Amino acid sequence: MQEQRYLLDEARASEPIKNTLRLTWEFIVLNKKFTLTAMTLLLILNILIPYLGLLAIVPSSVFSLIIQIYFSKLVYNSQDIEEFIESIKGSKVEEAVSKNAFVAVGAYVAWVVLFVALLFVLGLVVKNSGVHLESIKTVEELMPIAQILFLPVVILTLFVSYIHPLVLSNIALAEDFKEGFLAPFTIFSPALWRASFKNGYPKYIVMIMGLTFLGALLLGIFISLPIINIVAGFIFIVVMYGYMVFNSVVAMVARRVVES
Repeated sequence: MQEQRYLLDEARASEPIKNTLRLTWEFIVLNKKFTLTAMTLLLILNILIPYLGLLAIVPSSVFSLIIQIYFSKLVYNSQDIEEFIESIKGSKVEEAVSKNAFVAVGAYVAWVVLFVALLFVLGLVVKNSGVHLESIKTVEELMPIAQILFLPVVILTLFVSYIHPLVLSNIALAEDFKEGFLAPFTIFSPALWRASFKNGYPKYIVMIMGLTFLGALLLGIFISLPIINIVAGFIFIVVMYGYMVFNSVVAMVARRVVES
């Protein structure tokens, strides 16, 4: 562990939410070539998803992880704002991919394993509830399942959202496929959960969760407008890219909070 991270110390110590948004914005606007290239690749991959399915979903998901890993490392290793800005200006998409592809693939595989395991557990819950899936023929008949799963899914989502920044920081600092694969499983680490209650982590993350919920609500209202709906796909990619960068800053500020 490095002993000094002046940039993150400043970000967490003085107006952490404002500084999180500031660092996100600076990465997006200070290297327009990187931003436009990354968003174009994401847009193309997402356009291809209805036609190629997994052949587009997997590269899109892995590339999204690559961007988050790359930026997380960049902000974590910057000692001051000047070094941060210089690192942003020198950033290249091909460099981000070449340095972080194996870690991203490892983490993606792990998330898939965890998701499949979750579906299996939820399937057992539904099966043991007495609902027979094979007898369901209409959407209305799915309501009992939705009622059974609603509360567990909401609680699980809140728990995952709370600890996810620290898990993402572990993924970002992984060095190879194996470490990338193992990092998502730290979501079950007692040590990580204990760390998440240290210092100002709960307050910071609760504010971030509130800000994210508000942003998602406003975005939903915005893209539902008739005129905006025409370019909703493009807006979604722009927002998704901004959210990925935002997530990266949150992860490393959160890590620095529990390290202090």
